[in-house]
Amino acid sequence: MIFQFNVRGLKIIGMSTKPALRLSTLIANETSGAITLNRLAELINEANREAGTGCFLNRRTLAKIKNMPHKVGLTYNILVALNTYFKKRGVGLQQLPILETRGVLEVLVDSPRVVFMLGAKARPKERTDMSRWDTRSLAKLLTQTSKFDLHREFDIEDVLWRSPVEPAALQSERWHHILDEDRASVVSIGSPLAALSSEVMLARMFGVQPFDRPQFKAGRQLPFFFSWLPQKAGNFRSAFGLTWRELQSDLPAIAKLVKRKQAGAFILDGVPHGVLDKGKVWTMYGVIAAQRRAAGNVWLVVSGYAGPATYATAKMVKEIAAELPGTKGHASKVLWMPVKVKIKAGDSASLMGDVREVVSAEFDGEPRLWPVQTPVEKSGG
Repeated sequence: MIFQFNVRGLKIIGMSTKPALRLSTLIANETSGAITLNRLAELINEANREAGTGCFLNRRTLAKIKNMPHKVGLTYNILVALNTYFKKRGVGLQQLPILETRGVLEVLVDSPRVVFMLGAKARPKERTDMSRWDTRSLAKLLTQTSKFDLHREFDIEDVLWRSPVEPAALQSERWHHILDEDRASVVSIGSPLAALSSEVMLARMFGVQPFDRPQFKAGRQLPFFFSWLPQKAGNFRSAFGLTWRELQSDLPAIAKLVKRKQAGAFILDGVPHGVLDKGKVWTMYGVIAAQRRAAGNVWLVVSGYAGPATYATAKMVKEIAAELPGTKGHASKVLWMPVKVKIKAGDSASLMGDVREVVSAEFDGEPRLWPVQTPVEKSGG
C-alpha cells in the first residue's frame, strides 16, 4: 500500500473507523488452516454437548460472524456456545474484550498522560535546538492522537543528545525518570542517533542493553539495524547501530561502502538495503515499534534513518490496522513495522536549510511481532 505526498497533503484510501468484532478474528483464525466452517460448527456443538449447555451453532451463523459481523444478531446462546468452545481451547470470552482496538494511536490515550520525547541539542545563550523533521513529526502525531481524546494531558520532553553516552548519567534526567516510572504512554521521535530516548525504549522493548555495540551475525540478531555514515555517527554506540566493522564478516559489500563513506544501510532481517543520499531520488527506511507495558500504558518509537524518513514514518503510524497485543500485568510482544520511504532532493539554492522532500512511503511487508511467534503460538497450542 503506497501513500503519495503532494502539496495538497496525503492521499490515502479511506479506512473504516469502526472497531473490529473480536469474534470475527477468532473464527477467522480457527478456519485459517484445515478446519472449515462446517467442521468448526461440529467442534463447537460437540464441546457444548459435552458441557451440557444446550447451545449450538450452524455454519451460516459462523460465516456471518466471520464475514459480515454488522449483519449478525448475537444472542446469549450464541455467545455461550462460542465461549464453551474457546474456553476448551484455553481462552474463554470472559478474558477477551468484545471489540478490537486497531493500531496504536487509540491505545496511547488509554493512559491519562502522553509524553512526546524529541532529541535536542543544547546551544549557548539558553537555546535548545530540535530537528525540523522531528517537530513536524510531532505535529502530525499530536494531531492524529488528539482526535481520539481531546482531554488527555500531552507533554513534550526534550532529550539532550551527547556522545559518547554514559548510561548511568542519564538516570537523573527527567525524561529517563518518566521511562523508569513506566506509567505514562510515551512516544519517542527519531532514531537512536537522533534521540537517546529511542535507544533506551527500543533496547527495553527488544531486550538488549542500550548504547552497547551489537555483535552482528546474519540470521541471529535483532530484526533490524541502522548503519549510519561514519561522519554522521562518529563515536556513538547503539544496540541498533552497526559500523562497517560489524558488517564486514557477513556483509562485506555493504561494509565496504559504509567504510568508504559512500552509503549507509538499513539491515532488515539480515538483508542489507543501501541508503545512498545522492542523486535526485533515493530510498530511506524507518521503523514503527510499539509495546503495551505492564501497567497498560503504551510505548511507541517512530524511528527513521534520517529526518525525512522519520517524518514519513510518523505519517504512516495512523495507517496501522493491526491490533497491539493485549496483556495483563506484564509487557506485551512488540508490534513493529518497517517503512520504505522515497526521498528527493530539493532546491539546493534555497535558504531554508534542509530542503529534502518526501515523495512516497509504504509499509515494507506485514505487521510483525517480536519475539517471533513460534509454530505452537501460531496454532494456538
